[in-house]
Amino acid sequence: MPEEGPAAEPRAPADPAAGAAPSRAEALKGLRGTAADFSSVRSGRIVAEGISRAGGATINVFQGDFAVYGGFTAGGGRTAGRRPGRRPTPVRLADVEYYVEPAGFESGVDTLDTQNLVIFTGKLRSGRRSQALATVRRVLECAKLDLVVHELGDEVLGDPTWRVPHARCGLLVEDRQGRAESVDDTWLTLVAERLRDQGSFLVVATGPVRGTLATAPKRADYVVTVDLPDPMEIVRRRVLGEQPWLSPADLDDRLAGTELAELLDEREGPEFATRAANAVIGALRKDSDLAEAVARLRDPRDQVQEWLDSEPDVADIAFVFATAVLEGASYLHVADAAVALYRRIGTSKATTTPRYLRALTRQRSWIEYVEHVDGPPLVRFRHANLRPVVLALTWFEFDGAREAILAWLTAQAQHDDVEVRTRAAVAAGMLSTNDFGHGMHSYLKTWAASPSATLRLSAAWGLNVAGQVSDHADTVWAYLEQWADLVRYDANARDLPATAALALGGPLGAANPARALRVLRVLVCDGDWGFLAAAASTAHMLLEEGRVSEVLDALTDWTDPTAAEEPLAKALTMFTYAAAAQGADRPVLLLSAARFRDELAELWGRALNHMDVHEQALEGLRTWVRVADRDPTVRDDVLLMLAGVADRDHRDYDQLLHALRDWATDPDDPSAAADDFRRELSEAGELLDEPDVQPDLGDYRAVPDAGRITRTAP
Repeated sequence: MPEEGPAAEPRAPADPAAGAAPSRAEALKGLRGTAADFSSVRSGRIVAEGISRAGGATINVFQGDFAVYGGFTAGGGRTAGRRPGRRPTPVRLADVEYYVEPAGFESGVDTLDTQNLVIFTGKLRSGRRSQALATVRRVLECAKLDLVVHELGDEVLGDPTWRVPHARCGLLVEDRQGRAESVDDTWLTLVAERLRDQGSFLVVATGPVRGTLATAPKRADYVVTVDLPDPMEIVRRRVLGEQPWLSPADLDDRLAGTELAELLDEREGPEFATRAANAVIGALRKDSDLAEAVARLRDPRDQVQEWLDSEPDVADIAFVFATAVLEGASYLHVADAAVALYRRIGTSKATTTPRYLRALTRQRSWIEYVEHVDGPPLVRFRHANLRPVVLALTWFEFDGAREAILAWLTAQAQHDDVEVRTRAAVAAGMLSTNDFGHGMHSYLKTWAASPSATLRLSAAWGLNVAGQVSDHADTVWAYLEQWADLVRYDANARDLPATAALALGGPLGAANPARALRVLRVLVCDGDWGFLAAAASTAHMLLEEGRVSEVLDALTDWTDPTAAEEPLAKALTMFTYAAAAQGADRPVLLLSAARFRDELAELWGRALNHMDVHEQALEGLRTWVRVADRDPTVRDDVLLMLAGVADRDHRDYDQLLHALRDWATDPDDPSAAADDFRRELSEAGELLDEPDVQPDLGDYRAVPDAGRITRTAP
């Protein structure tokens, strides 16, 4: 929960070193551009899309141990101390009964047959153990030996004193600790000779080549890189072997109605293919829905953890994490961000950078490169639920790189392009949901208190996401209310209250507009002019979200003529900005002019009759009239609203006629709609029998066919 602020304390005097609060003139000068930047419709759509694709998904992350190679190490780490030797244990060769030979399989067989020793290298879950067993089985069969294989402990690797424990058999070492790194030419030569003397064959399954082995001159004679077999063939062979009544054609027909091919394309490792085969076998045996059984195999957490366990290099990590942060952005934005992250978290001194597009176009994966005829190609995950999982697991697991990742994320959150910074803000909000306290104090609050308006806006969007996709909404509201309340007792508190104002215009405020407007009132009534842009943009964003009734009710209340002068002027200025602010193709409030005619007329009238807001009110009205020039379909709505303003008082009536005449006869930008409206209002006033009596234009309604104001019968 947020810290409690001394709300009851008297307001502290402003600190001259912190800079004086902006004057009304300064606030008005920056209102248009600043507030428009704050209330970017595009940003709102990106945030809404991010929340929708996340679907409220959060995951529980349990930290594990793994290593990432390519100049970067992360995770809890493993101890490299030697374990005591263990007795050889027999291996079941039935485990490779359905083994599918990959391309290059014969190369391993030839190496083992001629050298009596082969070291298979490959990433975790690449099938390196299965290939080792299948290879030694083939060689034993060719040598007419018994199919006996013993598994040894990995302490034999690199030990020059090791002796072959059994003659004329197969031996297996599965290296889970990276012991093969200590293997050199001496060990390779000695062990190969001892195996040859005993007529035995040793296969070693280990990770990617590195350490001493990577520089051993004779490694090419003994080391074979594992190739991945066809995952669909693994499924077919295992299923047909267990279900002999099924023909290959029948199996293919049944699998065609599932998403198995897509799953195997995303997760091509033999281990997952074996799991998929077992799921198919189970569904066939139970005569259950095969498509449903296959669909249950889709597990985003398991998929991402499988990727992390495969020991990805730093370039791969950078691209996948950048995709998660900027999902839906253009390829160039994602690639540039990935390269920037790669340079921050990698220790490699290489001058080259990754070529991501080549990898994306070479094979399909769980990341899509989507081309558009009307825009640049985009990058996104094939399935929406992968994004929050990639963010959470990567953030939690890479303890040693979190600081560097955060610096990179902060740079993205203040990027010049709204697409980049808003997507980064969405990712920051998602990240915080797994440990909200850490996320708040590590970056969200830091951003919120930043002197950078762009970074504060990113914090506001991130807080909205955190509150919408998790159960932290009440905590987020408590922070926003506390930050807004700072204006009551600390004249130097500017950044946190401004961030609170911006956050109120997002999905959180749209979901609870009454609460948002109560908080916003604190900033309008108790804050200074410096919060005008944020408050105005929030009002506009709430209008964009359809909260018109709530916003107009609040503005009507805040602009009561009995209100204090400065809050009154600020609230009326907010109204004139919000009323004129553009939506997709017209001012947002114009879409609601017919429904809220009375409320709008009253607010326009108050603004026109306030000396400090009069010019802004006229400018806003002229915006509406210009829309009517472009789009005749809105003329009735504009005319009804103008009639409502004129009906308030003879001064409003006279002001409108005068303004409409000026706009109609403007030599640089004459308005035909203004001329029509002026004529309509004039004729309506002349219909009265008593010219000195204020015209009751509220009795006039638009006639759709004629487009004119006509007095209704008494």
